[in-house]
Amino acid sequence: MAPNLDNSGTAFLVVSMAGLSTAIGAAVVFEPRMVKLASKPVLAAGLGFSGGVMMYVSFAEIFPESRTLFEEHGLDEAMAYFWATFCVFAGMLLLR
Repeated sequence: MAPNLDNSGTAFLVVSMAGLSTAIGAAVVFEPRMVKLASKPVLAAGLGFSGGVMMYVSFAEIFPESRTLFEEHGLDEAMAYFWATFCVFAGMLLLR
């Protein structure tokens, strides 16, 4: 069966926008007025926001997928939930 490429244009646009936003963010360091905005409170707010986004992605999207995959490999619902939770916190400890 051939893959469905109906959304390939949208996917390419989203990936291009993500790449452009990274390039624009990297170019900001060459503008002296923008560098002056990078005070400790601004950086702390930005890092806090990005950390919150990553936690949301982990718990709202990746965690249910992990639990589902554990269930597909033969674990009952309680053990799948346990191992998915264990893996999330083990990953946090590894990154610490």
